[in-house]
Amino acid sequence: MAPRLVIIVSDGPLLVGKPEQLAGRSAIHIPVATPSMPLAAIASTIATGVNPTVHGIVTAATVDAETKEVRNTVASDRKFQAFWTKSGLNIALINWPATEGDSDVSNVNCDAAFEKAKEFQCSDIVGIVLPINIQDKSTPEKVRLQQEELEEYLSSLTSETHVLLVYRRTDEEGNILKAINTLVTTLLVEGSDYESSSATFIEVIGGAIYLLAGIPCPVGVKLPKWPFMERFSQNETRSFPINPSKDEADWFQICKDVIASENKQGIAVLTQRFVTLMSVSFRKQKWKELAFSSECLIQLRGKPLEYWQQILALHQLGNQEALSNAIEKLEEQFPKKFITSIARSLLLYEAKTDEALELLKDIDPTKLAVFHALGTLGRMCLRVGLEEKGVEAIELAIKKRTAISVDRAQFANYFAKRNEFEKALKTLGQVGIGDEISWQELRLRILVALQLTDQAKQVAGNIIKIKPTHAEAIKVLG
Repeated sequence: MAPRLVIIVSDGPLLVGKPEQLAGRSAIHIPVATPSMPLAAIASTIATGVNPTVHGIVTAATVDAETKEVRNTVASDRKFQAFWTKSGLNIALINWPATEGDSDVSNVNCDAAFEKAKEFQCSDIVGIVLPINIQDKSTPEKVRLQQEELEEYLSSLTSETHVLLVYRRTDEEGNILKAINTLVTTLLVEGSDYESSSATFIEVIGGAIYLLAGIPCPVGVKLPKWPFMERFSQNETRSFPINPSKDEADWFQICKDVIASENKQGIAVLTQRFVTLMSVSFRKQKWKELAFSSECLIQLRGKPLEYWQQILALHQLGNQEALSNAIEKLEEQFPKKFITSIARSLLLYEAKTDEALELLKDIDPTKLAVFHALGTLGRMCLRVGLEEKGVEAIELAIKKRTAISVDRAQFANYFAKRNEFEKALKTLGQVGIGDEISWQELRLRILVALQLTDQAKQVAGNIIKIKPTHAEAIKVLG
């Protein structure tokens, strides 16, 4: 007897490059798109299928809301069900974070994880987290030894056992890749073959676990669209998550109390928590969460990036009063930085265009230290007539992967007005597919101009659901 599924998660490398086979089985490798996260956040995101702003687990240790002391995370800290919740399956975990107190699963902490895993051959699912020692620098030789140890364990499984790995990518020599997407998932699924250079969101791996384990997947978890997973698809109506909860902790007050007590360990844990949540919130464009995480970080350390992220979030939320206050605080702390001039322009570009132009005209986008402000710089420049600078700034934002949807939409509109529709569509990316209605309308206009009829009909169908009398959409749909 062998497990139906084995999951192995690490924030270090496990394999040299992308081997075609692993333990004699065909291997499927898919890059993973995620901001940098601690291992506890990676493992919990994979276990739940939702991001850390939803499930709440960021670090292996947390600051207790009552005592304000640092403690290990426990199951009650997790605010969204894991794949094992009420599954009725025998789940054995090794080194998995935030599981203490969870009656649906057993977890053991063990250095010799693969040897320990061999004791769980009768379990339905085995999950292993492999922490790396940050003092132990990775070398190609160490990666090769790690792969040998991994393959030796995988060889003890049958071909019917599905295997899902998540780990740091390496090149063909075993050196850690300094790539945009640093993680990769490798799957061993009998009778399956697939090759993709397109990255998948890390939350989708959680959906894959539900499918491979044969566990009903709740609403809110994205399922993978990889062709080889079609045979595992679940046709029944998806249920709502089991007892999801909101984080009731007053983290802003916790930060204040920990700072006041000069608890250095607590400050470090909180800083890592909110750096991660700020990064995830920005990537997911969750503006309320970004504003809050940034505010906590301003308390904890007050770097220019945090001040900017709060301003960006408040501007996207349309909270003018809070935005003005945040800009005032930025001016007090960093009066001469480029981001301060960009922030001031947010209050001026509509009513006092000339003053906004004066603030922006001498900013060199290539010298802007806070990359997350490039898109806003570009949009403001396009609005006040600094078109060349605006184009340069948004192109840089796209290159550095800090462009948000509104940056892409305004840039695409810039090209569309010049009848450069191919550039406009490329700039849009995924923007205008089922989101802000004005962006959907822009996408429709571009697709019609390019005579991409099938895509145009799909967008028009989405628009009609929101605006049943939309003339252009009706015309496209015939």
